[in-house]
Amino acid sequence: MADRILQDPRLEVLPNHAGPHYNGIRQVLLNTGLTVEQAVQTLNNSWTQSREERIQAWDQQVANDNNAAEEARLLLQEQEQLRLQQEQQVLENERLEAEKKKPKMNDFEEATMVSSYIAPRPSQYALRRLENFEYLELWYLTQEGCADAAQQQHTHSDDTFGLTKIDDVVALRQVSALRASKNAIPDANLSFRQMSIAKTTLIQQMTKFQWPNKAITALADFFTHLEVHPFRQREFGEQALLTYQARVRHNWHDAIKTDSAFNIALFNEDLLQAIYKEVVDKAQVQSLSEVSLFSSLNSRSGAHACPFSYPILRHAVFLCCHIPLLCHR
Repeated sequence: MADRILQDPRLEVLPNHAGPHYNGIRQVLLNTGLTVEQAVQTLNNSWTQSREERIQAWDQQVANDNNAAEEARLLLQEQEQLRLQQEQQVLENERLEAEKKKPKMNDFEEATMVSSYIAPRPSQYALRRLENFEYLELWYLTQEGCADAAQQQHTHSDDTFGLTKIDDVVALRQVSALRASKNAIPDANLSFRQMSIAKTTLIQQMTKFQWPNKAITALADFFTHLEVHPFRQREFGEQALLTYQARVRHNWHDAIKTDSAFNIALFNEDLLQAIYKEVVDKAQVQSLSEVSLFSSLNSRSGAHACPFSYPILRHAVFLCCHIPLLCHR
């Protein structure tokens, strides 16, 4: 690598080769037969030629330095542009993520009026279970259950959160969405009217939460079978149908979780007959217990008859006489 030239050779001044500092080199030239003037001119020519060569080297050095500086500047510019692009990408990603998390408001039709009927709103607990395709007692979808949800909403803060596990991940959810109501009534203890009202809301909510059409259709057929079944004309028939609904629907949800689900729309008359007999037997035992209780009270009071005992006694006699017929119709 050639030595760097420290300054522009154009700034150099021609030395005085006729001066005393160059006596020695002039003498060498004089010994070759040159005159003094020729010797001085030879030295001047030699210096001038060397200067021209150094000027060329200087210009090349300056050009190389400029090229290197330009390359360094371009590299820094590219790096700065890349850094700015990365910063902009990060900001854009943050903006898009914030946009995703930002609540969205759906559009509305300007000419559409509110419906003439506003359905009662189930509790957050009920809606969360339906959203997760889980079993839910029908009471939560009855008028009483929705009224209870409205009451709970006024008495408990919606800002209270609790821990829950979603897809093996622990997350925070509103306590109202995690807590079952202490006033909930088992399906088997509902009235048939309550079940009919609740099943309509259930089908609506299943559609809202995008349950599979196959499941929605099966459950709709299931409830239709219950509502038109001839057992509704029997004594204790509706209670048997309510119990059938409670057990079968709960069992259906349990079976789905194990990939061994059955078609709930296919009605099992044998199971219904067994449940009906169970309901009638229970009613018979309860009636006989009440008769025994009233008889005991009459005996202790010394009265000849208790006016409240006759309806119960007649009911017990009816059960005893008609149990075989009721269970085998």
